[in-house]
Amino acid sequence: MKNNELDRNIIKSVVKALNLLEILAGHEKLGVSELSEITGFGKSTTHRMLNTLKYLNYVDQDLESDDYFVSMKLYELGNKVANKIPIKNIARPHLEMLFNKVNETVNLGVIDNQSVLYLDKIVSKEPLRIELDIGLKVPIYSSALGKTLAAFNNDIKLDNIEYVKHTEKTIDSNEKFYKELEKIRRQGYAFDNEEYIKGLVCIAVPVFNSKNKAVASISVSLPAARLNEGDMEYYVDLLRKCTKSIEKDLFL
Repeated sequence: MKNNELDRNIIKSVVKALNLLEILAGHEKLGVSELSEITGFGKSTTHRMLNTLKYLNYVDQDLESDDYFVSMKLYELGNKVANKIPIKNIARPHLEMLFNKVNETVNLGVIDNQSVLYLDKIVSKEPLRIELDIGLKVPIYSSALGKTLAAFNNDIKLDNIEYVKHTEKTIDSNEKFYKELEKIRRQGYAFDNEEYIKGLVCIAVPVFNSKNKAVASISVSLPAARLNEGDMEYYVDLLRKCTKSIEKDLFL
């Protein structure tokens, strides 16, 4: 289909509204002026779109500041979609068995362009923990889940990544990222050493499909202070057993 034909089948106001919703979802709260400045939409247009999204219960409004924020309806909608993704249902019982062994937070991630999407997790019961929400997207270069997927999936485009330093340890160049991916391919797992959140470490192992392509990744995440010498081998071994069990169910 030609571009002009494609344009005639797109409702631009819907595109604008969804762009606004995506931006709002990436922030805690934003006012009309801030959203207008970020999107480039006029204030009156921005205000009407926000009122429409509020009417549909996708956004809510702070009564004191008048700032807008996304509602639980968006979260619920995302969960409905996520629950229909086969890998999540297949992996869940295996995540539960892994969690019972490590007593640390376990995560399931899948690729979404140049980010990893946290599709499922079971949170540690330890009082000291750092949580990343289901549905969160994290750049592939700054997480163990993402680095593992990038190392074992050639479909991911790596040549136009815009690197952002989340911590002083975040990978910030193609040269460093490619070197890291080669290391991951050799050892078969990835390690996030406080690269996205200071104080949080994560170990991840890929889940392969029948074509030997990583379609998901499983990780154990915990505070850096709780990762003792010799723990890495223990976690990697359990993660490999977990992913192998998931792969067997995928091929059924």
